[in-house]
Amino acid sequence: MYEKEEKMLNESKEQLEQLAIPDQQINDAIQQGFYKANSKRRKRKKTIWTLAVAAILILTFITSIRVSPAFANAVASIPGMERFVDLIQLDKGLEAIIENDYYEPIGVSQVKDNMTFTIDGIILDETGMEIFYTLEAPFSMEDIQYGKLEVWNDGKNLSEDSAYSFGHMSEKTNRIVERFSFTFGKAKQFTSHQFELNFQIENDKETTFTVPFTLKNKIPQGKVYSLNEEVEMDGQKMLVKDITVHPLRVAVNIEFNEQNDMEILQFEDMRLEDENGEVWSSIQNGTSGFGGIENKERTYFLQSNYFKKPKELYFKMDKVQALPKEESYLLVDFGKKKILKQPSIGKVKVTNIESNSLTVKYLPIRENHSYSLFSQGKNRNGGVVDIPTQSMRSDGEYEYSEITVNAADIINPVRIDYIAYPNYLDGSVLIQIK
Repeated sequence: MYEKEEKMLNESKEQLEQLAIPDQQINDAIQQGFYKANSKRRKRKKTIWTLAVAAILILTFITSIRVSPAFANAVASIPGMERFVDLIQLDKGLEAIIENDYYEPIGVSQVKDNMTFTIDGIILDETGMEIFYTLEAPFSMEDIQYGKLEVWNDGKNLSEDSAYSFGHMSEKTNRIVERFSFTFGKAKQFTSHQFELNFQIENDKETTFTVPFTLKNKIPQGKVYSLNEEVEMDGQKMLVKDITVHPLRVAVNIEFNEQNDMEILQFEDMRLEDENGEVWSSIQNGTSGFGGIENKERTYFLQSNYFKKPKELYFKMDKVQALPKEESYLLVDFGKKKILKQPSIGKVKVTNIESNSLTVKYLPIRENHSYSLFSQGKNRNGGVVDIPTQSMRSDGEYEYSEITVNAADIINPVRIDYIAYPNYLDGSVLIQIK
């Protein structure tokens, strides 16, 4: 069905491979194509070949990327297009925001220390904010470091209880086109449409951009579905309290029964599905929720179907990771380089222990899984043991995860709780919410 499109793309790819095209030029082309999708007043530039290809991909092939894995792989193989494919494949809610003109162009700049920082556009709802920006300089910015990042609204710091990411930073470039992604710890109510962004860069010296901006769009309230429905998987009880649909994401609040004998870890397959079988799945490229295994109640985020109007809507979940509570952690004596306690299920094996690090191996949890097995530990006195670095690699058969703990925090033995483990509950959950 998509042979013609795949042939067109492969021909374009072959032509591109004959050209020396800088990665940043591709990124700029994608950003320009993004603006085109959100403002009909902007004219597409036709003088740059890569921009034309990006525009064609964005405006013509978006459906093919969704439904044809082979076509998506072909697009992703073009230099600079991986993130575009990720955007379309992994976050249908963000795509719908673009299609429904909810993205708001800003275009406010500030120049400091020979660098120009521009807020290109904003997406905001009660759960978070996406800030699309451009940073330019007459020199290579490969050595700069991002520092403090804050967003203020009417004297309130929205960043205080938020998780945020800086996005990808290209090396050896004098122009970065990216976005800051904020996920608020709880739904925000905004008292004005006046905001201010404080953004710090560390290079030879510290530079802080302070950029005020005003939003014109109405900030909609989420659509709340109150459920309070208890479900059970493999003897483990969970209360699905409510589901709130916002433009950026869907928030699912779940309370876990304290009498459960299993520690619930990751939800690999949590989703919304309409009457036609269209799926809005768990967010994979960013914060997936709030609340750790120590929390009785946790919030999970899904891709948003805010701009859809389904006749029926279902909440489903499968492939829930869990461990027996009394075996849901490693107990490590780093001084003796010895494991004192670990899950008897044995699907994750400790292969090496050093004075403040350890390595485990396991069969792949799922294709391209991006979450870690651990978050932090506790020492013998109950103090937090920070895990500043975690790395993952694969030998083709096994995945390997290495963690390094803060040596100053160690008072042996150290307990390190699993937040992911390839052991699953039997069963599934289906709730009709509309």
